[in-house]
Amino acid sequence: MSAIRETKANQFYEWEILLREFETLIAPVNAESQLEQLLDEFDHHQESWRENQKSRADDFNILRTMRLTRNELCHSDILAWLLDSRETHAQEKLGFQLFLKELNLPEDFAKKDYTVIREMSGDDSRLDIVVQAEGEFIIGIENKIDSVEGEDQTKREWKDLEKRKLNTPTEIFAFFLTPDGTKPICPHFQPLTWQVVANIFQRFSDDAEANLVGVFAKHYATILRHDIVPETEEE
Repeated sequence: MSAIRETKANQFYEWEILLREFETLIAPVNAESQLEQLLDEFDHHQESWRENQKSRADDFNILRTMRLTRNELCHSDILAWLLDSRETHAQEKLGFQLFLKELNLPEDFAKKDYTVIREMSGDDSRLDIVVQAEGEFIIGIENKIDSVEGEDQTKREWKDLEKRKLNTPTEIFAFFLTPDGTKPICPHFQPLTWQVVANIFQRFSDDAEANLVGVFAKHYATILRHDIVPETEEE
């Protein structure tokens, strides 16, 4: 359970105790005075919670504020940002190195001259994220949040990925990224969950040298666990 959910659970538990006490006050003669006391305690707990939130702001969610929480394009952009060594995080290949390690891919890939492509168009498909080093490797990621796989979508994407090899010994890896690890139609695509991506962003936040970047990555990992990852998938 996430820290946010645990905090809220404790708060609701305290309030539940107060409400149970209220049920026992209905019969007694002095129920009115006891009810007033109970309501005063409730107000006290609520005010204490508000004061605590001034320094914590557990409910703050920048994507929810911008109404982008379930926006697949937004999440694809952020993941591509992490993987791209030329991006504004200025952490060079750190994000890609953590990605390779988490997915048990060859860590030597990070030593290659690779590029990150968003919305890569092929003859029969368009793939959300592609990381490639010419003649070395291709990593394709199809991202789904609320939408489902289109008709033979991953099969068409795999064919287009194979065409990009251009008769070279390129290794191809493909991932179907969903909240719950849904199995794609094409067997060449491996299921990948947003929980795993959240883990990568958490580790990125720990290792990033730029404080602002680390704070963003940590906040984004929390967003994924709170709003995207099913509760049963949390570690």
